[in-house]
Amino acid sequence: MNTRTFLVAAMMGGFALAGGVHAQEQRPPQPDLSAAAAKMGVPKKALEGCMPGPKGEKTASAEQRPARPDAAKVTACLGKAGYSVKKADVEAGLKAAAPAPRS
Repeated sequence: MNTRTFLVAAMMGGFALAGGVHAQEQRPPQPDLSAAAAKMGVPKKALEGCMPGPKGEKTASAEQRPARPDAAKVTACLGKAGYSVKKADVEAGLKAAAPAPRS
């Protein structure tokens, strides 16, 4: 193998590696819990504690979106935490916080 062929092969391998690393860094957009909490009239920490799924962990795949929260369960959880929130307010807050669809 001559030097030119080796350099071309090395460059192609480098580009493939860089593309793979970039693809791994792409994650689904996270919901804006600050906006949702403000719309519901509760602290962000309280809302975070009532959201489903593992706390503080990223999804396993770039294509995997987190489960959509159940407004009734979030309302019940906030009620247990001492906040009086209507289910309609929770639904409006969750809708406002939803990440924009991917293009």
